[in-house]
Amino acid sequence: MNNKDWNYPIMVICKRTGKVYTVANTKEALDMLLNAWPVAEGKAFMMALQVCADVERGQGQPLEARNSFVAAASEAGVPLEMPVIQ
Repeated sequence: MNNKDWNYPIMVICKRTGKVYTVANTKEALDMLLNAWPVAEGKAFMMALQVCADVERGQGQPLEARNSFVAAASEAGVPLEMPVIQ
C-alpha cells in the first residue's frame, strides 16, 4: 500500500458493458478520468482531475481524491459500488 492508496476501493460499473472496474488509489482514479470517463466536462469532473493530480504530486490527501472522484461519477451518472466509510 502506498500513501496514495485508498482505505476502501470503489467499484465503477460500465453502463454499456456491465463490466466492473476496481479503483483503489488516486493514480487509478486519475487514469480512469483521463482515459475512460464518459464525459470530459463538468464542474465535478474538472475538480476531480485537479484534486487527483494534486494528490499524485503530494499535495492533498487521498481521501480528498476519492471524494472528488465520487462526485465526478455522480455528476456523470457513472454507477458506483462502494463500502460505507464510518
